[in-house]
Amino acid sequence: MRRSFISSTVTLAFASATLVGAALADTVAPAVTRVDNAFMITPQIAYDWNYYKALGGSTYAGSPGWRHYTDFLISSAQEFGLVDIDTVDIPYDHYIVNDWPDPATHTYGSGVEVEKFVTDGTPVPVVASYGMTSGFTPAQGITAQMIYYDPANPPTAAQINGKILVAAAAPYPAAVPGLNGPYAYTASIINSYAWGDVSWEDPNAQWPERFVPVPMSQTSAFYTRFNFSQVNGFASTAIAGGAAGLVIVYDLSPKAAFGLIQRSVYTPNGRAGQGAVYSNVPTLCLDRVNGAKVLADAKVGKTGTLTLIAHFQVDHGKAYIGYLPGKDYGTPNDKQIMIATHTDAMSLIEDNGGLGLLGVLYYFNHIPQAQRPRTLVFYFDARHFMPGAEGAWPQYDYYNINPQLLPKFVATVGMEHMGGRATYETGAGGNDYQYTTGGPETGGLTTSYIDVNNNNRWFINTFAKAATDNNWPWIQVKAGAVEPGIHGGLQGSTRSPLNKGGSYNPPIPGVGLAGDWPGAWTQTYSQIDTEAGAMGFSPEYFVQQVAGMSQVIGNLMVVDPLVIDFGWGRLKSGLACASTLLCTTTPVTGQLPDSQFNVPAALAPAIRSKLIFLYNAAMTALENGQYAQAKSLLQNMQTSIISTIKDPNQTALNILISAQLAKFP
Repeated sequence: MRRSFISSTVTLAFASATLVGAALADTVAPAVTRVDNAFMITPQIAYDWNYYKALGGSTYAGSPGWRHYTDFLISSAQEFGLVDIDTVDIPYDHYIVNDWPDPATHTYGSGVEVEKFVTDGTPVPVVASYGMTSGFTPAQGITAQMIYYDPANPPTAAQINGKILVAAAAPYPAAVPGLNGPYAYTASIINSYAWGDVSWEDPNAQWPERFVPVPMSQTSAFYTRFNFSQVNGFASTAIAGGAAGLVIVYDLSPKAAFGLIQRSVYTPNGRAGQGAVYSNVPTLCLDRVNGAKVLADAKVGKTGTLTLIAHFQVDHGKAYIGYLPGKDYGTPNDKQIMIATHTDAMSLIEDNGGLGLLGVLYYFNHIPQAQRPRTLVFYFDARHFMPGAEGAWPQYDYYNINPQLLPKFVATVGMEHMGGRATYETGAGGNDYQYTTGGPETGGLTTSYIDVNNNNRWFINTFAKAATDNNWPWIQVKAGAVEPGIHGGLQGSTRSPLNKGGSYNPPIPGVGLAGDWPGAWTQTYSQIDTEAGAMGFSPEYFVQQVAGMSQVIGNLMVVDPLVIDFGWGRLKSGLACASTLLCTTTPVTGQLPDSQFNVPAALAPAIRSKLIFLYNAAMTALENGQYAQAKSLLQNMQTSIISTIKDPNQTALNILISAQLAKFP
C-alpha cells in the first residue's frame, strides 16, 4: 500500500525569531520552532502507513515482517530527503514461534496449534502466550507431574527438577499505611504502576488518583505490565531448579492476556548476547479463566502435557542511520540532533516509532536545507526485541562503533509507541476486555509519557508549549525522582530506552516519547483491530504526537547547548531535594533537608524558595541570551548559599554553580 507523497521543499518567509542564546543569534523560519500544519502528515497518511505496517505482521529483527516494514521506512525516508545512509549488520539467535497471522495456533483442537496444554487429561481451550527464548518441545509435547509455586512456601530446586512448574502471577501488594512516609506503597510501585507526580501534565485531563496502583478496571497498561514483569523471576526459578517446563497464569482476562509476552532471556544468569547458551524450559502463559483448572491441578500434583513448537535460527537485523542535512552539513560547523527508535517488535503500536520518525522527516523536508539550523540524524535501530534488548548488544550500536561522531550532537530524541487507544477490563469478573470509554481527557488514549532525562526546565517548558500548541492530549512530562513533582509528591520516570543520549560517555542531553502500551494485543499481533474491538489505533492522536515532537525537535535545532546542559538540572535537584522519600535518585550534591540550613527549621522552606526563585530567574535570563544577568544571579545565589546552608551541601552546590559559570561564553 505504497503511495506517493509530496517531498519537495518550499520557500518560507523569515521572521525575526531568535536562536536561544546570544552566542547563536540568528534568524530562523517560523516553521522550525512552531509547527506549520500545512507541512504535517494528515490522519489519512498516518492510517495508511500504520495499515501497511500491519499487513506484514510481527517485526522481529531479520524476520519477513521486519523486512517488509524497514524496506518501507527506508525507501520512504529517502523520498523525504534522507541521505548518506549507513548500516550496521546485526546477527543474533532469533527465537521463532510461528503463530502469526493465525490466532488459532493458540486454540486446542484447531489443527494448527503451536502452543497447547493438557491438564490431568483436560485440554486448555486457549493458551494466551509463551515465554520468549524459553525453548521448545517435540511435536507430541512433554508430559510431567506439575508442581505449584507457592510464594509462601516455595518448592526447592530438588522438588522442581523434572517437573512442570506452575505459577500464578501475584496481584498488586496490599497497602501498608506509612510504608513510605506519606505513601502506602514503595517507590518502585508508585513509579511503575501508579499515576505518580510529574514535571508537567495536560491541565485539561482528568487524572485519576495518584500514588496508588492502577487497576485493570481503569486502564490495562499498568496491571498487564505488572503481570508480565514477573515472568523473569519465575523463569529464573524454573531454570535453576531444572524444570521440564513452566506455566504462568496471569491475573488477566482472556483477551487482555492473549499474546502478552515478556522479553525474557532463558539463560542461567538471565543475560543475552553473543555466545549465550539458552536453557530449554518451554514456557506457556495462560489467562485467569483458562488457567484456573491448571492451578488447581498443580496444587495436588496432577500431570500435565505441554507443547510449544518453536526453534532458534540465526537471523540478521540491520540498523539504518541517515541524515536530513542542515545548513552546515558536511562542514566542521555542523551540529546534529539524533532522533532514534526501534524497528523490531511484535505489534503495531510497540514498534511504530519508525513511522513517527518518518512523520518528523516528512515535516522538516518541507523546510529548505539552508533554513534548517542543524542536521537531523535518524537512527532506526533493530536491537530492542533481540534477547536482552539494546544493552545486551552494545557492540552493534552505531555510535559505539563510530564514537568520533558523537561530539557533533547537541541532543538526542527517542520516539516509540504512538497513536494507541487505551483498554480496560470490565463486565462479570472483569473478564470483558474493551477500549476505555470517554474521550482523550478521561483516558481514552494511551498516555504520552515524556522522558526529560534530567529536570532541566527548558525541556519541561518546551514540551508544555508543544503539547499546548498542537492540541496534544493526555500527556505527562516526567523527570524521575530527582525532585518533587508539581503536586509536591514522588515523581515517576519514563522508561524510554530510545533516548540514547544517556548511554554514551559523556552523556548527551535528550528527551523521549514512550506512549504507554494499549494492552495485550500490542504484544503479539501487528493489527489495526484488536481483541478489544475495531480500530485500536487513532490516526488523529498519532498526528498530534508527531506534531508535538516535531516542534520540540525544531526548538532543539536552535537552542544554545548551554541551556540544556545537564548541570542545570543537577543544580535544581540539589536545591529542591529535601527528602529521600521524594528524591530516590540522589542528586550529585546530596539531599538538602531543612536541617542543613543555618536557620531554624521552620524558616528553611522560605530560604529554599528564595534560592529556587534565583535559580529560575537565572535560567530565564540564560534562555533569553542575557548571559551577564544570568551570571550575576548565579553569583548572588552562591553568596546566599554561603550564608544560609551548611556543609557539605554548601560546598557541593557552589562547586556545581562554579562549574556552570565556567561554561558561559
